[in-house]
Amino acid sequence: MREKLALVLGLAAVAMLALLILQLAASWVAPGLGFYFNLWAVDLAVYAISMVALFVAAGALGRYLTPTPPSLDALRASMLATGAGVIGGALLVLAGLAELLGAELTTQLAAIALGFAAVPALFSWLLSPIIINFSYSCKPDSYLQDMVSRIASRSGMKPPKAVIARMKEPNAFAYSSPLFGRYVAVTEGMLNLASREELEAVIGHELGHHKHRDNTVMLVFGLVPAFVYFLGRYLMLAGTFSRSSYYGERRGGNAGWLLLLAGIALIIVSVVMQLLVLALSRLREYYADLHGAKVTSPNAMISALQKLDAFYKRYRGALAEVSASKLKMLYIYALASPVFSLEELFATHPSIEKRVAFLRSLVGAI
Repeated sequence: MREKLALVLGLAAVAMLALLILQLAASWVAPGLGFYFNLWAVDLAVYAISMVALFVAAGALGRYLTPTPPSLDALRASMLATGAGVIGGALLVLAGLAELLGAELTTQLAAIALGFAAVPALFSWLLSPIIINFSYSCKPDSYLQDMVSRIASRSGMKPPKAVIARMKEPNAFAYSSPLFGRYVAVTEGMLNLASREELEAVIGHELGHHKHRDNTVMLVFGLVPAFVYFLGRYLMLAGTFSRSSYYGERRGGNAGWLLLLAGIALIIVSVVMQLLVLALSRLREYYADLHGAKVTSPNAMISALQKLDAFYKRYRGALAEVSASKLKMLYIYALASPVFSLEELFATHPSIEKRVAFLRSLVGAI
């Protein structure tokens, strides 16, 4: 791991050096292109900083962000602490910027950054049922609807719409929007793989996502690192152009350097926040597993997860299909592709082994 991290840092250093050489050459050959080159240069620098920060933070925080909750109380405490860390970090960022730039300018920058972060996310969330139903050819099914309605009644909640996704890979997912309602989708592969009790446990897991409002919760928390990222990017742009301006030269470039360094710091903070948001997503999966175990039994939920795990280990092509999907965060089985042996840290779901260990700790307790 250390050698691979050193390789990443080395490549980033080479990229930054090449960027500096190109910037100097462009300033000498075509001074009029400086403005456009600076835009491109800052974006490349932001990308390099993000990648280096990602792997450094992953190596430093990995053991703290991927534990198995030993009990239900520990799970709830972890969710509260992780959520508080994300929101508290954003508030500290805003307080620091207000001290550096003033409250009025900070408010203006925050509004712009929030708009860039929120508009695409809200748009995709509102239209997600249409996109998902079309992408996976989801169709209503009366048998599945009866099962979902029965389990929803057991859960004390209004049943969502039940649909079958035309996929041979076994999976299930929950999705919703205020415009088109709530859905639970089960793939054809899951219907063929699971027993009736296991299928009920899987549906209970997906209903747990709806009951806990996970789609909304993760949308809100997912906006925070994007918001901080855009703030950092704007500060880096402002610092770059301030240093190259007449005003910046007259002032010795101090203001520009300060903005540039603040922007770099915020990019790093946004990466750490993204790791925290992913950790929160994994904790919410444990919480949904708990709901699936409650409406059936921990053993039924364990058996369903173990069958899924065995299937995807046997058919690697199916696992590649799920991992390549842009909607894999919705699935009940959705580990990311391995990245420097830290696949779980970058995933929305915990490993099956950890989920099974958590469920076993609930036997006799629920």
